[in-house]
Amino acid sequence: MAFILGIWMWNRYFTPELEYAPGTEQIALVKIDRDLRLADATAADPAWLRKLMGAGSREEVSADALKALAKLEAWQAMGKDSAFAHEIILSVHRGEMVPTDRDEGGGMMSWWRARIYETLESRGEMTGAWRVEYDRSLRALRNRAIWLSSAMALVVAAGAFFLPFTAKVLVRGLKTRTKGYAAAWSPALGLTVFMVATLAWIGYVGTLDLGLESIASFPPLMGLFLDTAARFLPVLIALGFLFKRPSHAIRVLGLDARPDLRLAFGMMPLLLILDLALRAAMENPNTTEPGGGLSLSDAGVSGLLFVIVSACLVAPFTEEILYRGVLFRSLSNRMGIIAAAVVSSLVFSAVHFYDLQGFVSVAIFGFVCALLYRATGSLTTVIALHVIYNLSIKIPAWVFYHMRLDG
Repeated sequence: MAFILGIWMWNRYFTPELEYAPGTEQIALVKIDRDLRLADATAADPAWLRKLMGAGSREEVSADALKALAKLEAWQAMGKDSAFAHEIILSVHRGEMVPTDRDEGGGMMSWWRARIYETLESRGEMTGAWRVEYDRSLRALRNRAIWLSSAMALVVAAGAFFLPFTAKVLVRGLKTRTKGYAAAWSPALGLTVFMVATLAWIGYVGTLDLGLESIASFPPLMGLFLDTAARFLPVLIALGFLFKRPSHAIRVLGLDARPDLRLAFGMMPLLLILDLALRAAMENPNTTEPGGGLSLSDAGVSGLLFVIVSACLVAPFTEEILYRGVLFRSLSNRMGIIAAAVVSSLVFSAVHFYDLQGFVSVAIFGFVCALLYRATGSLTTVIALHVIYNLSIKIPAWVFYHMRLDG
């Protein structure tokens, strides 16, 4: 099982990309467009405010955009729209004259099309009527960035209030010993159960992908149902191996405890500090794909429903049971808390397939979740932290990149 799982992960990490996922070009253009608009909208703001909003300068953002478009070209996925965007962005980035004969008209009012109109207006060949809606979109993006960063700051501030209490619980938890049925699980048992469950999930998802290739489209709710089934499958297999009754699993894993939101919020400032330190240490990560982790399927109301249910509710519940409740719990019985937290968090991160910065970030999050679970014995508290953490990432991304600018 370890050999098969190793081959699968090797293939996912080291096999060159032969083609891009459907919708990658479209979502890459959406991301580039909105990042460039935000850079322009916040150009007059002080540096601290731009940093708080996550806005870069036009030079920085255009350089990142050109890298993303270069990857599309390397994948032979640069279509007509991305080629048009690439030419205009490259001209602006180099400080060259923007070619005005490339615009065929139609399509959305993108940042690169606005540069053509700006050039034509400076020559007196076009009126400035186009600026009304465009400038409104800049203000809308800036306002969203301010509101989103302010909301995140409030979450962190609320967590900072509980941080001393959280630290005490963590220190006390590192000195406790586990008892009962789960304390008898060996690392071999935990790893075996984990690999059986994961391989079943791989087989299910692989078969599902093959089947969906023959379907042109299907209802969004059906996609949500299939995704939920895929997430629950390994958990049900793992629990089926380890427990005879659901009530037994609920009690042993700590799923019957009331979540302590003080601890969940108290962990958020710590995670933010660690993430900022990681970003400073890895200033220019090698992003694995041009879409920057976004998906075109997340757009619209159905996309928001999918994000909330799948990424922010189902994923935290199922992943915490499998990675912390089963894997970490079994490893910690023999390896010690820190070693078990490191190993389980590395496995947790490896299965998520991010770039290097994302890999380290997810591993840190998994490590913190493992320590919190050991300290409290309550999986519901760790699930609550996971939900809050995912919401703080997914919802702002949806609002900024997927929500309509006139919405």
